[in-house]
Amino acid sequence: MVRLIAEPLTIDSFKEYGTIISPDEEISRLDSLEKSANHGTAIKLLQVSRVENGSSSKVPNWNLFRCFPQPHLNRAFTPGSTQGVLHKIKVLEKHPCSSQTFVPMGRSSAEVAYLVVVAKELANKPDLSTLRAFTCLGGQAVTYGLGVWHAPMIVLGEQEHLDFAVLIYESLNPEKPEWDCVEEHYGDSSIHITV
Repeated sequence: MVRLIAEPLTIDSFKEYGTIISPDEEISRLDSLEKSANHGTAIKLLQVSRVENGSSSKVPNWNLFRCFPQPHLNRAFTPGSTQGVLHKIKVLEKHPCSSQTFVPMGRSSAEVAYLVVVAKELANKPDLSTLRAFTCLGGQAVTYGLGVWHAPMIVLGEQEHLDFAVLIYESLNPEKPEWDCVEEHYGDSSIHITV
């Protein structure tokens, strides 16, 4: 059995698994506002999240997911602290031919909105010794690196649902769908995350 405590998501803590888009964190790291854009009414931050494509037959595509919190996760979570709520991970998946970016929509940028669980690979399976869990704010987007194992989206909070705009490379030919998802299933007693 693997037991983890979820930690707050940061650019540095997630870098082994992919990249994140975290505007407040990126801006706080600037020495000055040298990246002025839109005639001084904006700040432009370059190359904040890497998008990868491992197949020449796939094209970038945006999808939309409406995700719902499970009953035990349908409660307020405080940023930066653990509430002691146990969540069991039943499946990890990876996309061998594409990175996958999840951009949350409709939550406050300071609100804990979702949970991300990731692992590196070992012999075509998730390496559970590298498993990590992160609580993510409504203003943070996550890009899973090419082939990184992750749990399906886990919504946190008191709201009815959370929408995600999702960027992934995929085949747009309905006659030749190329399924780019590999799953590894676990029993109820295998992976426990405390949020």
